[in-house]
Amino acid sequence: MDDKVEPEIRRLYDKWISKGTTYVIRDVMLAQNRKAEWGEVGLLLQGIVNPTQSIPPFQERSFNSERFRPIEDKTITESLEQEQYAEMEK
Repeated sequence: MDDKVEPEIRRLYDKWISKGTTYVIRDVMLAQNRKAEWGEVGLLLQGIVNPTQSIPPFQERSFNSERFRPIEDKTITESLEQEQYAEMEK
């Protein structure tokens, strides 16, 4: 996880993410980047509620999904491993 942030950005948030902490996603949304351009995938996290933006549509400030590692789903990973093993046995 990338928890580094410039002070001027950090001031916009009540709570910030911390490296080494596990978070649960409560919502995924289309968000704006630092230049106010749309297209970033924003994550809202359980246990963290931040202020809304000062421009429409006045969304809660989210965290860029690229700050986090990919989600790991053991059932998907195990299923893929089983398929690969079955292919090798043929």
